[in-house]
Amino acid sequence: ERLLLLLRLLALALCLVLPTGASLAQQKQQSLTHSSFRVISAVQEMMEAEQFAEAIERLEVLVTETRNKPFDFAVANQFLAHSSVMMEDNERALRALEEALAVPDLPEKFLADLRLFYGSMLLGEERFDESADMLEQWLAAVPRARPRQLFSVAYARYMSGNLERAEELIVMTLEQAGDKAQESWHQVHYRILSDLGKHRQAETVLMGMITRNPDNELNWRLLASHYLQFDRNSDALTALMLSYLNGLLDKPADLKQIASLYSYIDVPDKAARLIENWVEEGRIEGDTETTTQIANLWLMARERGKAKAAYLQAAAEAPTGALFETLGGIYFEDEEWREAFGAYQQALDLGGLDEADRVYLLAGISAFRAGLLDDARVMLENAAESDEFAGQAKSIIRKINEES
Repeated sequence: ERLLLLLRLLALALCLVLPTGASLAQQKQQSLTHSSFRVISAVQEMMEAEQFAEAIERLEVLVTETRNKPFDFAVANQFLAHSSVMMEDNERALRALEEALAVPDLPEKFLADLRLFYGSMLLGEERFDESADMLEQWLAAVPRARPRQLFSVAYARYMSGNLERAEELIVMTLEQAGDKAQESWHQVHYRILSDLGKHRQAETVLMGMITRNPDNELNWRLLASHYLQFDRNSDALTALMLSYLNGLLDKPADLKQIASLYSYIDVPDKAARLIENWVEEGRIEGDTETTTQIANLWLMARERGKAKAAYLQAAAEAPTGALFETLGGIYFEDEEWREAFGAYQQALDLGGLDEADRVYLLAGISAFRAGLLDDARVMLENAAESDEFAGQAKSIIRKINEES
């Protein structure tokens, strides 16, 4: 999204270059009539004074008056498009450029300028197929394009889906720009190579971007995402941790992703400690979701005491049946029967369980093992109503009846 915004700003910048006095004189020499030249000269002064509404008014009249004078009509529409862009009236600008481009036999240089203007407008409007075609026509007609303009053609081709041509154009852009190439151009180069499946080349481009600009947060994000595509979790974690230690990543979502990657590479205890520290430092909000994540991580790390404490905290903050069911499962596995029964009972009271019959069975078993026979019978009788658990439940009920 950030890259697309940059491209829209670039397209706008390409559109806002006003015709110079020299270009106006050149148009006069080509075939602009004297009367139209006087109006256009006055309009140019208005535009330089930022009187765009007045300029548009004069140009609308000139467009009407020059319908039988093709070149004058095209020039009037060109200036009308510029003024309209400055007034943020892109619809009017596009219509004016379409009118100008429909004029036959325009001078080659003037036609190329119109195509660049129109193609850049289309790029800003995200009409990528049309933009790419128009900018390619412009490119074919000019002896040499500036890197910024060439990049616009490359980006339009990339967004229109012609990756091979986009790669060719972006390489030309970067070669011409040299050390003056913008970071966003390299980022597009990386994306093109990735989409083409040229992953080694893409990674080389990324590493070059980071070497040139190690303080660019987006580059580190791209590197981490690149590694994650290929399940290179350790490499992704290294990239994120380096950017974090350099002060580039500090958003809660970034920090949680770092913690998740530690769990993916089988270091959940490290992830749990990091999140606990970040909560204490105020970097991450210590809400129920975060507390539950900490509990899950401690459980993965086989730190069952810490996991129970975290689950209890989460359940106290926002009690749900699912949380108490999970907590009951931990107690059950640890043969802490009274605690297991209490957790399962709260889960059933709160409801919202996917398999309530199963919880009734586990609650009954827990109560039976804890010696709470009356509670066990009640839970097991509920479980016995289920076809899936009826056999087990009735078997334990018989044992309870024998013991009592």
